[in-house]
Amino acid sequence: MDAKCVECGKKLPVNTALLRNVVGGSLITGAAFGWTSYAFAGLLGFYGGAALIAIALLAGGGAVLASKDSAAVVKVGTKITDILNANQFPCSNCGAVNWIFAGIRENDLVSGHEHKEELERALQNVRHELVIASGFLSSYVVNEPFIRKLRSALSRHVRITLVFSDIRSHSDWQINGFNVALKLLESLAYEYPNLNLIQKHTHQKGIVVDEKYAVIGSFNFLSNNRVERAETSSKVSDEASIKGIKKQFLSS
Repeated sequence: MDAKCVECGKKLPVNTALLRNVVGGSLITGAAFGWTSYAFAGLLGFYGGAALIAIALLAGGGAVLASKDSAAVVKVGTKITDILNANQFPCSNCGAVNWIFAGIRENDLVSGHEHKEELERALQNVRHELVIASGFLSSYVVNEPFIRKLRSALSRHVRITLVFSDIRSHSDWQINGFNVALKLLESLAYEYPNLNLIQKHTHQKGIVVDEKYAVIGSFNFLSNNRVERAETSSKVSDEASIKGIKKQFLSS
């Protein structure tokens, strides 16, 4: 598998030797297989099939992964890059500590509650530009805690664009939540000129982070809090695709 530096795009092959260096020798006993099983079952809380996927990733087992659940592969890969970030492992190209899972392909899956994790990670890690598109807007998501996270990113001089349907696309029971959320966003936009709000007739759903990766699919990032229905999106790291997704989000 590969980890990817968000800052400069450099890819880092991840294997047991690298993790031994990052995690430390005190956890390493026995054969590589035994250590990997121990590390992922104990350190990361993975058991059974997830541990086998982790081992396959570290061994570069693309053929093995072909029959595995893609969402589980993404989850394991993300946990591995979390280790790199938590242990302050620097990029050899730019020195930054900001790794994401680059996957075994240029396109991986995000499912269910992982969408909320992707949104949290984007707000925390974005450095230059963040675009969020959502078919609906609601105070279930756009509330005071969300505004604080937006404010934190805006204060780092991140350009943020939120794209969502206007009030005409919302049902009667959604209107109050829409109005509350919009008022919060408009107040924040008045304070931070680097926050752009676009209301249009849209059903688009996704995020674009620093033009380094995009998540696009069924999930309404600005209204869905409970994730009660099945949700699936693609996580894309292909440069041309990312630019195309961003252009579609921002088009009138």
